[in-house]
Order: sequence, then C-alpha cells, then structure tokens
Amino acid sequence: MNKKLFNLLLSAGFLLFIFGVFFFYIVAGDNKVSILESRNLAQEPTYSADTVASGDYMRAWDSFFNDQFPRRDAFTELNMRVNELALGQDVYKDVYVAPDGYLLTKVESYTKDDAQKIAKRINDVGKELQTLDVKTSLVVVPNKSTVFEDKFPTYYPSFGREGYNRLMPLIDDKYVQNIDVSQILYKNKEKPNMFFYTDHHWQATAAFLASEKVTKDMNPGVKQLTKDDWTWKKEGLPFYGSDARKTTSALASKSDQVMVATQKNLSAPYKLDVIQEQRDSLYVMSRLTDPAVYANRYTAYIGTDYPELHITSPDPLTKKNLLIFKDSYANAFIQFIAPYYANVHVLDLRYYKNLDLQAYVKKYKIDDTLLFFNNNSIYATPQLTTFH
Repeated sequence: MNKKLFNLLLSAGFLLFIFGVFFFYIVAGDNKVSILESRNLAQEPTYSADTVASGDYMRAWDSFFNDQFPRRDAFTELNMRVNELALGQDVYKDVYVAPDGYLLTKVESYTKDDAQKIAKRINDVGKELQTLDVKTSLVVVPNKSTVFEDKFPTYYPSFGREGYNRLMPLIDDKYVQNIDVSQILYKNKEKPNMFFYTDHHWQATAAFLASEKVTKDMNPGVKQLTKDDWTWKKEGLPFYGSDARKTTSALASKSDQVMVATQKNLSAPYKLDVIQEQRDSLYVMSRLTDPAVYANRYTAYIGTDYPELHITSPDPLTKKNLLIFKDSYANAFIQFIAPYYANVHVLDLRYYKNLDLQAYVKKYKIDDTLLFFNNNSIYATPQLTTFH
C-alpha cells in the first residue's frame, strides 16, 4: 500500500469515527443519569453570547461530550478489567476485590474523640426520652466490611471493628439499652445469603438473625416469632450493587439477588404511609425487576430512604408504638420488628429536618424508641444522631 492511499484511508477512518459519534449523539438522545456512577450526567448546554464570551459554554460542552460519549460505561468497565489483568490491581477507589468474590468498602479509622461525641448525643437523647417515659434502645450493626474485616489484606486495612469497640463502652445503660448484635453476625457470617457480594448492605437473612436478639431484648416476655413464621425466597433479576458501581461489573465475579421474606398467616397486609402515598406491602417488588444491572434493588426493602414512614401492623404482638431513627441498614430489618408493635414510625434524620422530638413523641404516643445504624454511617454521617 502506497503512502498516499494509506493517508487517504486513515483520514477516511478518522472522519467516519467523528461523524459516527456525531450521528450517535443525534439518534441516541441524551442520557440523564449514570447508574454506574450514581450521578446525573451533563446535558447539552444552552448557547448564549454571554456563556461563549466567558468560556462557560465550551467548558459545559466538554463535560456534555465526555458524559454522553457512546458506550461510556462499557469503556469504563474495559479500563477496570485491563487494570486488573495487566497491573494486578485489586483496590479500586475504596473497594477491595476479595478472591472469593466479595467487594468490600474500606471503613476509615475514627478517633476516641469521634466516639465520645456520638455517645454524648445518644446518651443525651436517651436521657431526654426517659423523662417522657419512653424507653430507648440502640443497635449498631457491624456492616459487611466489618463482619468480613479479616478478608482485607495487610496493605489495605479496614478499621470497622476498631470504631465499633471504641463506641460501645461509652453508651450509658442508665439511659440507653445497648443491644449488641455483633457476635451473632460474626458467628454466622459464612452462612448463605447473609450479605450481598456486590452491595454494601446486608440481606434479610442477616437482618432476621439480628432481630431475634433485638425483639427479645426490647420486648421481654412477649411471644417471639421464629424464622418459620416467614417464607424465604431469592427473587428478582440478578444485579450488581453499590460496591460494584465503584469497581464496575467487570471485576465482580458474582452477581446478587434479593432475599424476600414473606410473613405467614397475616389477617391483613401491613399498611405503609409514606410521602402522601399509601402501600399495603413492606416490599416494593417492582424494584426487583428493573432491567438495569446496576439498579439499586436493595430499595425493594421498604423503599428508598424516606424522611418519614408510618407502618400499621395488622396483628401486633403488643399495643405499643415504636419510633425508629435509622440509616439504610434498617430497611431490611424493619419487617422483623414491625409485628411487635401496633404502629411503627420511622425517621431518617439525613432527610427529615426540624425535628421537635418531644412534640413528635407526644403526638404519636411513642412507647419505645430504637436508634438503628451501621457502624460506619454512625461515624461518617453526624446528621443521623443529631436529634435537635
């Protein structure tokens, strides 16, 4: 092939690529959201003389082009795979890819001072609720990375157990019942369907094991339900969860499915009241069939992290009302404590603002309060324990 022909073919190929990308932008339309990156994607900027003169238009167009590049997610996954095969890389962002298929997000190290600040907020709210004749309990759940902390290599340590052990002794049992579920989870961690491989949450299986201790400690003398009071089945399409969205599915050797627990012999469905919507199920089953492989199927439990949620139990084992302050780990757990209360009120203080605690407790005639968080979020997200 002579040089002239080679240059002609090279130029034609380059022009074909450029116009091919341009044609793709025209026919494909704009993607609004990247599920893989958990963020909104840049959209085509609006032209104006002012934005052109300031340079903002071209900067916005550059972001738009990068975000809307054809098959962007596929190229991202390919890059991850090349890094693994060529460089032997097993840590991406803050996620360690364990040989047995677990993707584990590192838990940072927190100080004694951090623990003391959290403990003070918890002890203070327990003391305040005690004056209202409301019993306060605390459950700090060791998250997936903490339960499987021994899987982290020495060159990339995680500090979940360190933070957990710093906080627990600081909880004052005069005001707060501190319910320790850590040993239950450590003991049973190798059982099937305890935690997701690719998502940072736990499954309903693990949540139920923890609930057996919680419900017994919070309601001593009340009939306890057993695992046989539910049917258990993995349902929905396979998916790759929050940890896989950081590493991409290229490094996930296993996918996940959601374990659905259905309570038997109910006289009527549970009633949920959330943001001017009423439902008659503790699950949002439609989340299990979203075709997107990175869909957040954990939201099948209860739904997303609503600011406020009210649940009415059809066959309550007590006549009491419960208030739960929670993070997302509670979503898989709530279904197992709901049978013990006539009404369950759920607040997520990341999104519920301007709480008047005493007024809320009096309005809904709260008998028990449960603070329910995982050991990482209770440190990393101060809003969860900011009750005023």
